[in-house]
Amino acid sequence: MVFAAGFSHQSIRAGRARSLTAFAFMALAAAFLRLGYLQIIRGAAFARASENNHTQVLVERAPRGRILDRDGRVLADDQPVFVALFSPLGLDPAVFEPLAKRLSGILTVQGPELQKRLFSAVRAKSMVRISDRLSRDQAFEILQDRIHLPGISLTIEEQRYYPNKELASHVLGYVGEITDDELDQFAEQGYHGGDWIGKSGIERLYDPSLHGQDGGFLIEVDARGRQVRVIRHVLPQAGKDLVLTLDAKIQELAEKELRDTGHPGAAVMMNPNTGELIALASSPGFDPNLFLPLGDSDERKKLLSDPDLPLYNRTIQALYPPGSTFKIVTSLAALEGGTVDPEKKVYCDGTYTLGKERRIFHCWKPHGHGWVDFTKGLAESCDVYFYEIGQDIGPEAIEEMAKKFGLGAPTGVDLPHEKKWDLPIAFKTRHRQHWQGGDTLNYAIGQGALQVTPLQMANVISMVANGGELWQPYLVSESQRFGQFVEHLGQPRMVNHIILSERSLSLVREALVEVVRHGTGVAAQIPDMDVAGKTGTAQASKGKDQAWFVAYAPADKPQVACSILVEHGGHGASAAAPIARDMIALALKPSEATAIEHRRTGEVEGD
Repeated sequence: MVFAAGFSHQSIRAGRARSLTAFAFMALAAAFLRLGYLQIIRGAAFARASENNHTQVLVERAPRGRILDRDGRVLADDQPVFVALFSPLGLDPAVFEPLAKRLSGILTVQGPELQKRLFSAVRAKSMVRISDRLSRDQAFEILQDRIHLPGISLTIEEQRYYPNKELASHVLGYVGEITDDELDQFAEQGYHGGDWIGKSGIERLYDPSLHGQDGGFLIEVDARGRQVRVIRHVLPQAGKDLVLTLDAKIQELAEKELRDTGHPGAAVMMNPNTGELIALASSPGFDPNLFLPLGDSDERKKLLSDPDLPLYNRTIQALYPPGSTFKIVTSLAALEGGTVDPEKKVYCDGTYTLGKERRIFHCWKPHGHGWVDFTKGLAESCDVYFYEIGQDIGPEAIEEMAKKFGLGAPTGVDLPHEKKWDLPIAFKTRHRQHWQGGDTLNYAIGQGALQVTPLQMANVISMVANGGELWQPYLVSESQRFGQFVEHLGQPRMVNHIILSERSLSLVREALVEVVRHGTGVAAQIPDMDVAGKTGTAQASKGKDQAWFVAYAPADKPQVACSILVEHGGHGASAAAPIARDMIALALKPSEATAIEHRRTGEVEGD
């Protein structure tokens, strides 16, 4: 019995020992498995998390490519600026309010706006820019007060700079901080939060070329979020330079003379044989530099609320009735249709009576032009003559010719937000409006439902100059890197070539030369050079009439064509023609340009 009891007790103890050994082995195995999982499978992730506890990544923006005019003059560049950064790492949110208050005494940013930017860093869990373009004094003050500015660091980065301020502002556009929507759209192309991105103009349309590839810093920070050292630095790659077709000198002249009129307006000059845009001026302009500092500024708010709409590119976005400049199209429709004898004379007593209802339409010259044939009718812009031929050929013929000249459709210029307007018959059909007899008369003289942009009218006069070739206007010719050619981004592209008889073209061209020699466009005369042009005065719903002038030169071998519009400028003869004259003189006869005196003391009578 004693032996049996002893054996039973020993057996129990041995079983317990085996159980404990097995449990210990299992626990040890589980620990090793867990350790292996943490170190091997999740090791990299935990290493990154550990690193993030004491490091911050700061994206270093790539310098944007420059924008140059056709002769290499710099229109947009970069310059180094001081930037204030904030890292929320290890900071108690309670310090944000006193931090914002202390910073607002140094920076030109109000306390509430600073707090907003500080909390945005918390939401993003990363270092953010809270102010840029600091003065040297502001930067030194931050450095001296660093002990009381937890999380605040300084760096220097390249930011956009427009050395000529308003010059070509609508062409260049401006840049601003990337929005969340833009970031979602362009993240795969290497854009980051806080990047600058083009918002309008060339800056927007060609942003992928200008932007370059960002680099960055991996920065070690202390417990208060201050920089300790740079762990790693990846150099950014600068964007490509863009070379424009613009001539900065002619662009500057056009903008100045538009400003001098005291009215908003637009001026376009192009090469009629290629579509290259030599000037594309819209007035008033704006300073793109105002859009660069972070946050809102008073100057920026004034731009957005200005009733003259300085951000509005009138060359491609503003629509106006073309007035008598459209008589070029009506003339060619009539001559090509063969229904008009250019030698037949029409008597103009200043009025035209329409149909059985005896409705009276007036000529711009109250007492009339007397007996008028085709050349005199176009040279002196007689409305009665064009009422007559408009009735003869009908609105369909006019609309067909207008389509051939590219009206009613966008030009395709390499700028965003170009506008167009349906031609009158298409417009009235789409809006279910009945065509009236008076609509045909208005159509023939460029009034009524007809609306065009200044760039479209530059295309029209260019097609007369080159014999019917419609070229797509373009602004960017090539890209460069470090001054070396990279690629052609824009080049001549013929959109259409309409067949016009030599007889029709000759008659219109001769009449356009007469406009400047002896007609309504004498203010566009240039010594020893024939200029072909057409004035226009289009009725406006309010205020004075819109003043137009379109032209090309030299008349015998055209090299430039232009379109000028002065809003509420009155007569095209006095407000618009002198601007065209000076632009053409500077482009073709620079020595004559300074000798031409402005003759604007008295209005030149003419349509």
